[in-house]
Amino acid sequence: MIDWDIVWRDYIGISWSGALGVVASTIVLYLFFALLMHLSGPRLMANPTVGSFAVLAVIGGVTARATLGEAPTMLGALIVLNTLMVMEYLLGTMRKLPHPLPRRRPTVLMIGGRPVSSGLHRVHLSQRNLWDLLRSHGVLDLDDAELVILETRGDLTVVRHGSTIDRSLIAEVEGREAIPEHLLSG
Repeated sequence: MIDWDIVWRDYIGISWSGALGVVASTIVLYLFFALLMHLSGPRLMANPTVGSFAVLAVIGGVTARATLGEAPTMLGALIVLNTLMVMEYLLGTMRKLPHPLPRRRPTVLMIGGRPVSSGLHRVHLSQRNLWDLLRSHGVLDLDDAELVILETRGDLTVVRHGSTIDRSLIAEVEGREAIPEHLLSG
């Protein structure tokens, strides 16, 4: 015979205090993770390594365990998922407001086939990491990459030899003042 009280208590249900704890821990951990990604996200996304994957996997596992509490249940998981969606919506809405933290901006990493060390340093990438990224974007000759910009989500924009980029597209780019005039249009 099935004991529905045990099924509810151990697998499905959650107390009101447990639900409050799940919501509170989910909010705190979401905000911490958002700050962590704000500070190191572009580097982690631009150059995913085994180490960065392991770090993100451990963070995900620890976060999941911490948000669900001592006895994870189905309703606890539903509360976590809904809280995460609400937080993502609210944070997305807040991105339109002035921020207390400086926003990450796209950064110039290379000009005229040569790395820009201040840009690499700003986004915590080594020259070796940059070469890996360039190869993965089809750059086979450094002189072919007239301008390389690391976008805020970790993607690269490569302006190749003979091409230009519209000035309005680099208005928010960190290091744009060093871009030579012959690479700009508009």
